[in-house]
Amino acid sequence: LLREHGQLSQSQLCQMTGLGSSTASSIVSRLREKGLVLESEGKSLKRGPKPVILQINPRGRFILGLEINPDHVNLGLFDFNTEIIETCRIDLQGDHRVERVKELLASHVLELLERHGVDQAHVLGIGVTLSGTVSADGRVVLASPLGWKNVPLKADLEARLACPVSLFGTRVRLLAEMALEPDASLRNVLYVNVADGVGCSAVIDGQLLQGATSRGGEIGHIIVDPQGPRCGCGHTGCLEALVSGPSMAERIHIHAQAQPGSWLGQKIKADDKHKTIIDKWRLALEGRDELALEILAYFSDHLGRALALAVNLYDPELVILAGYVCMACDPFLMPALEPYIDANVYNSDSRVINMRPAQAGEHALMIGGAMAVWQHALSQD
Repeated sequence: LLREHGQLSQSQLCQMTGLGSSTASSIVSRLREKGLVLESEGKSLKRGPKPVILQINPRGRFILGLEINPDHVNLGLFDFNTEIIETCRIDLQGDHRVERVKELLASHVLELLERHGVDQAHVLGIGVTLSGTVSADGRVVLASPLGWKNVPLKADLEARLACPVSLFGTRVRLLAEMALEPDASLRNVLYVNVADGVGCSAVIDGQLLQGATSRGGEIGHIIVDPQGPRCGCGHTGCLEALVSGPSMAERIHIHAQAQPGSWLGQKIKADDKHKTIIDKWRLALEGRDELALEILAYFSDHLGRALALAVNLYDPELVILAGYVCMACDPFLMPALEPYIDANVYNSDSRVINMRPAQAGEHALMIGGAMAVWQHALSQD
């Protein structure tokens, strides 16, 4: 409640929770002893003692967020309100061997804590994020971009540091988005990310959905065209094989070559990387290039049908569209997807489903890792 409302008196806390005054006083006393709350004198229009106002002590505990990429690591120190204190980037210079990365992480964490005078005993946890499959016990089952397989990352980092470590996949970036949402009552959100892969994360009743094997939300591996191209997962016709960044770039390149008189046909070069091709597609959309709009219709058709399926499954009140492919289509994508929601979502007339682009920016995963540590701490007894 203090996190949600900022400042509250003990009497307000009693009213909100239904707790008796003595029980609330006991809880507040324990929080005070642990240094987790601050107290100040409030104002009152009545005679008698003024109320004591409570708020979270931002330096009561600290959280670290780590995002591991093939070429760099983002590291952030957060206070107890999950506000960023400092971020830094560790360049790996193409060398992301497991042992090297673990040593770099441990040394930079210690340097960052020392720089800000933070004792490891006051670190609530370290949230480590990466693109791949992670197990419940903190093992990297498979991280293809890094070439890591069966890496006991949680145990190895905890052996080097005196802080609890939690390991998360990319779905925690949704928590970073929700932290930006001004409506605190928003509790059912669907986050669809279309980048090098296609993924979906969901918050249901305020909790991030993980699944029995932490693979919940694999919308990219719904088979939408059994006659379609082979996906990296080994199946044929997955959504990811049709609309991911590399797949879309290949399609754009092929169609641009077939129509050399189009704007795209003139701008796209044979040696363009896939993200460069997506950027040129964005520019072509802004110029209302006919070929670019045709490709948008293809993208919207496949994504729209899958999105409607996900809405039927998760029943969100907000859909967030993320990833560099979706961002390239903004602001054209949402109007193109709305007809698919209307036509394919069960009882759509009685629902209010908002859509918006992602807003958390380049540090979304790092922030999401820190937020996930905070949420896990709240769920403990």
